[in-house]
Amino acid sequence: MMIAIGVDGNNQILPLAFAIVESESYDSWKWFLSHVKNHVVKEREGICLISDRHVGILKAIHELGSPWSMPRCFHRYCLRHFINNFNDKFRNSDLKKLAYRAGSQNQIRKFNSTMEEIGKLNPQARQWLENHPFDRWTLAHDGGKRYGLLTTNLSEIFNSVLKGARFLPITVCVQLTFYRLVHYFEVRRPLGFSSRVNGDTHTPHVLAKQVALMSKSTAHSLRAFNREKGLFELITQRGGNVQIVNLEQKTCSCGKWEAFKYLCSHVLGACAKLSLNSWQYVDRCYSIVAYCDTWASEFLPIPHQAYWPQSLFGELLPNIELLRNKKGRPRSTRLRNGMDIKERRSANLCGICKQSGHNRKK
Repeated sequence: MMIAIGVDGNNQILPLAFAIVESESYDSWKWFLSHVKNHVVKEREGICLISDRHVGILKAIHELGSPWSMPRCFHRYCLRHFINNFNDKFRNSDLKKLAYRAGSQNQIRKFNSTMEEIGKLNPQARQWLENHPFDRWTLAHDGGKRYGLLTTNLSEIFNSVLKGARFLPITVCVQLTFYRLVHYFEVRRPLGFSSRVNGDTHTPHVLAKQVALMSKSTAHSLRAFNREKGLFELITQRGGNVQIVNLEQKTCSCGKWEAFKYLCSHVLGACAKLSLNSWQYVDRCYSIVAYCDTWASEFLPIPHQAYWPQSLFGELLPNIELLRNKKGRPRSTRLRNGMDIKERRSANLCGICKQSGHNRKK
């Protein structure tokens, strides 16, 4: 089963498309992605596709004439899968942590600093990372295309939701997927209605983020350089870092505004200084109007089979070449890989003498 998953303005899973194919191959991915483009994305531009870099996906996306090619669409790597491939090559937990930190940094200077640390530990590891385009796997060089989403974790979550459907007969599998999809829309649709009744203009997710950052913004020291253009210098209370805010160009040197599309504490501080409505600078996708549009689609109940229209297809026959020859039940869970292995915890130490082998009570 192939699944395309989106994310709504409230940071919730948005199921987009499903397909059952015979195997995960280039032909299957090309067929599936072409239908996603034609029936889901359509003519919309600026779509960002985050994948696990499966060979079939890469070939389907980058081949000549692909509808997923730049500049209409952008391809990004799942950071977890990318770093797992990195760890398979270098087998070093310290390098793995530094590489993930480099990919998740939102500031160029912090990214460069982390890459320097990697280079000191292993120059070949840094060279391996530099051989891959930075905009594909790092947040600092992303240009705001992935809205701060680093991994395909949300698709893995929905994958687990449908885990029980995978080994059912095809008709039942499709039916169960359909009804769970209907449930997703029915549960989320009322949130938009209740938010409108309460007078909220933006989703609870971004409201909570902005309230938390607003209290943080009051501690910054702010100096205006050009009020008309909204050019400010801010010095953070914690760390004393200097950040540059440009409201006219909608940029902040911390990188968070461009990456996440909602305001950082530095921009909130600048808006407060000018008595501006800060919500005008938050991306429309976080608005309640956009949220309601996202979940507005309705599904009709499936009538009794006797009332179904006559199929245009002839009799469907199974492909004998794809018949399973393996004995026993098929595997019900995916194979574990490096992403499933948790890092070893350091030994628990006694709270009094700080030695291992016993605790404070013993």
